This record gives sequence, structure tokens and C-alpha cells, in this order.
Amino acid sequence: MDELLQALVQGFFVGSAYGLLALGMGLVYGVSGIVNFAHGDFVSLGMYLCFALFTAFALDPYVSVIFTVPIMIALGALVYRFLIKPIAGRQLLMVIQLTLGVALLIQNGLMMVFGGQPTRAPSMIESKLFLVGDVVIRGAHLVACIVSFALAILLYVMLQSTDTGRAIRAVQQEPRAAALMGVDVGRVQVMTFAIGVGVLAIAAALLLPGLPIQPTQGLRFTVITLLVFVLGGMTNFVAIMLGGIVIGVAEAIGTIYMTHTLGQLLPYLIFVAIMLFRPQGLVWRS
Repeated sequence: MDELLQALVQGFFVGSAYGLLALGMGLVYGVSGIVNFAHGDFVSLGMYLCFALFTAFALDPYVSVIFTVPIMIALGALVYRFLIKPIAGRQLLMVIQLTLGVALLIQNGLMMVFGGQPTRAPSMIESKLFLVGDVVIRGAHLVACIVSFALAILLYVMLQSTDTGRAIRAVQQEPRAAALMGVDVGRVQVMTFAIGVGVLAIAAALLLPGLPIQPTQGLRFTVITLLVFVLGGMTNFVAIMLGGIVIGVAEAIGTIYMTHTLGQLLPYLIFVAIMLFRPQGLVWRS
């Protein structure tokens, strides 16, 4: 029973960060209709930027977001403006091939610069442990959970209460009508992609403490993000965060109660089961 409770708590905390990863994809998909298959590799890039700052200046990963977020936002804007935008709206296969090409470019670039061996960037909070009853809570997991939910709320408020958010929602609902009302649709799409990549920079710093990183890990983050993204109905903030928690809990339970191979399969089995009975995702729609 104690192991199950520990798995539930750990899965909840880690799953909140998975939800944050999927929110970044949801923002981009809602505005431009693009599923970014380089999503997880942008997370890897954010992690390696934190690692580089830790190696060069001994910056804690949580502090390094002051530098990594602007860098990733600028990179996201450039990638969308010069690579994705010229083919956006054309055949879906072209967009998929392009984002896969970006993923391979990031992977090989990281391997050339940092090598292929796993490495890590420790944080001062990584070793902090909190005992609540019989449950041990890692400081890094607690920080990831708090920041993920805070950022999700902040994004929701921004979309609902600011001119920028209203422009994003207008383009999401009807791009042509938004353009007729004076909204610069192209600018909004570039900005939204940049914001989505900036969110990934924060998620990378939250997931980094205690996690060995290597250049090829991007595929795993992309697959996890797609699972959460689809479970959440693609655009619903609450359901996406809930989907992240479901996948996080499944991953934690599989790690404790199953063999290594079966434990890794459990989130996918749960995903398939949910899709069979609720193909619209976890959110109820009228």
C-alpha cells in the first residue's frame, strides 16, 4: 500500500511536467494545425543548454532558465518563420517530414557538440527530500509540479485576459475572420510557436535534475507528449494536464510493480484502452 501511494504521488508530480510539455504542443497545434515532431528534441536542446551553463558557470538548472528561455523563444521564432511557415498549410506529410528533419538536425548537432554519452546537471534542490507520512517527496518533483501548474494557469489567464491571448484564440477559431478583423495571422503563428518552444525550455529545466540526458532522448519526450496531447483532447488545458498525470502515474506504477519492459509499456497500454472507450479524450464534450 505504501508503494502504491508513493507511485501515485511521484506519478502526479512528474505527470504535471508531462502536462506542461503537451501544453506547448497544444498551443502550436491550436493556432497553426501543426503537430511538431521535433517537440521532444527541443526539450533535449533546452536540457543541454542548462547543462552547458552549469558546466561553464556552475548555474543551477532552475536559475539557467533566465537565459535558456529567451534563447529558445528566439530559436522557435526563427524555425517557424524560415522553415515551417513557407510550407504550412500544404500537405501534412511535408510538414511532418520537415519537423522530423529538424529533430534529426538537433539530435546530431547535440551529439557533435556534447558527445553521445549520458550526462547530467545536478541541482541544489535535487537532494532535498520531504517526508509526508510514509511518502517521500523529492524536492525536484515538488518544484516541477508547482511550477507546471502555475505556468499552466498563467498561460490560461494570458489567453483569456490579454490582447495577445485574444488574438491567439481568434486565429485558433477562424484565421480568415481574424485576418479580416485586423489580426496579423502570420505574426500570431510565429509568436505562438515561439511561446510553445519557450514553455519547453522551462519544462526541460524542471525535468533535468536527477535525470541523465543524452542527445537521442528527444523521441521519448515526443512520444510521451503525443500521448498526453491526444488524451487531453488536443486543446483543452485542464484535460491535457489530467492526461499528463495519467501517463505519469502509469509510468510510476509500471516501474514499481512490473518488470522494466512491461513497466515501460503500461502508459501505452492505458492510452490504447482509453482511446478505445473514449476516442475524444478525457474531456467531456457536449
